[in-house]
Amino acid sequence: MYCRKFVIGFGTLLALPALPESGRLGMSDIARIRGAEARLVRFDDEHGSAQLAEVAARYIEHVEHAMRHCTYGSRVQTSLHRTLGEMCAQTGWLSYDSGEHDQARHWWDAGLRYALLARDSVLQARIWSNMARQAVDLGHGSEAVAIARAALDATRNRRHPRLSALLHSRVALGHSVSREKGRCGQSLHRAEQELDREAADTPPWLAFCGPDELAGQAALCFYNLGDYLRAAQADKDALAGAQITQFRRNEFATHVSLARNLLAAGELDEALVSGHQALDLLPEVRSPRWAAHLDRFRRDLEATPAASEFVDRHQEMT
Repeated sequence: MYCRKFVIGFGTLLALPALPESGRLGMSDIARIRGAEARLVRFDDEHGSAQLAEVAARYIEHVEHAMRHCTYGSRVQTSLHRTLGEMCAQTGWLSYDSGEHDQARHWWDAGLRYALLARDSVLQARIWSNMARQAVDLGHGSEAVAIARAALDATRNRRHPRLSALLHSRVALGHSVSREKGRCGQSLHRAEQELDREAADTPPWLAFCGPDELAGQAALCFYNLGDYLRAAQADKDALAGAQITQFRRNEFATHVSLARNLLAAGELDEALVSGHQALDLLPEVRSPRWAAHLDRFRRDLEATPAASEFVDRHQEMT
């Protein structure tokens, strides 16, 4: 028996995947679960994570309930473990983007358990990539490098070029936090080389990782190294990327990053232009992580008379 259930998100009802309360789960049920996960990924790309982490957690709870009350064969079991691991990976990312670091680690730990049950090393690498990015935000450069390298080792000779590029960019970020300029540059170069090996059949969760994403990661590296003009140029390259309009949260993040880099480089007028462009996107993007960076940019400008218009507009909008 199938029962339709809903959860509130973005001020409206979102349908949970229709799954049986009892009986047998099949591959058609897996397809419904994957469809629900794809919708969450799309919402995150377009709007950001706020409100979504709780919705995603309900999705996982719903699927786990069906798994525990139904029967299934070994093929479906492996698919269930892999799909739940992917949902945990996404939920952890949503929690991280909302600034909920402990909650993010909880979901990534759960995702790693499911990845182990599914014997899916690529899924493990996906989660480790997220954990490395979190370590960078927390200022743990050596930890970020170690996690990303573990992911590279676990998927040697069997990972998509975009995953290789993403993981090498995580290594670069870790080195930048530790102020290891040479190693950071080597890892960024390796990431670009891997992206040049572009292959078909890119997994949906990796669609964001193109030239613009790598440029954005390079900007973060240069910011950490104190090379603000170079960081600003990398952000400009990211904004010029063809994918940027598909990922509104990333566009918002890049405008915020560009604003703070230009301000640090002493380019006030250009920084304000980027700050206003970030504010233009603020009503439709919900990323507490990057909204906090924008608020910090506003605080840095409060004593600057020429920035009063931006400061007032930011206060009105937030």
